[in-house]
Amino acid sequence: MSEDKPQLYDDKILEGYEYDGITEYDNPCPVWLLYIFYFTVLLAVFYTGYHFGSSSRDEILDDYAIKLKEAQTQTPAQASTQKPEISESELLVLLQDPAALAEGGEIFGDQCALCHGYSGEGMIGPNLIDSYWLHGKGKISDIVVSISSGIPDKGMAAWADRIPERQILHIAAYIKSIKGSVAENAKEPDGELVEE
Repeated sequence: MSEDKPQLYDDKILEGYEYDGITEYDNPCPVWLLYIFYFTVLLAVFYTGYHFGSSSRDEILDDYAIKLKEAQTQTPAQASTQKPEISESELLVLLQDPAALAEGGEIFGDQCALCHGYSGEGMIGPNLIDSYWLHGKGKISDIVVSISSGIPDKGMAAWADRIPERQILHIAAYIKSIKGSVAENAKEPDGELVEE
């Protein structure tokens, strides 16, 4: 059967690769397929460099780790010394502003209700509707400090870098406004009783 083959391909026949009269030739790969292969290899090199070589991503992670470590090493005494620049009397005016309370309630429902419950009854976080306080004495300024700087040892994140200060003030006013309200399945009081 090999006699029927033209003499042109005799030098390309691979010895020992014949089955059922089919002989395998040692032909080069088509050029267009080689171009696709080379392009794929080049694309893989650029993708790997782009994906793993970005230093800005590492810098962001390093900055986050530094801020997290600073927040965790901050003592409660340091957190309580960070008072807002607004006086308590100016903050109490927010209790009379329905728009501020509505905005504070909306943000509270979006950001805080997961831990404190939608009515402030407490879930993972403490109950906010009773007269017991773990941090501060129940003043709006104390609430603002707790929201802004967070309570790292209890798992509460600092919100100062996440939302504007005006919204933090509105959340604090809303929390102060729901004090004394009644909610089903409220968490047991926690902290120190504060009489006003």
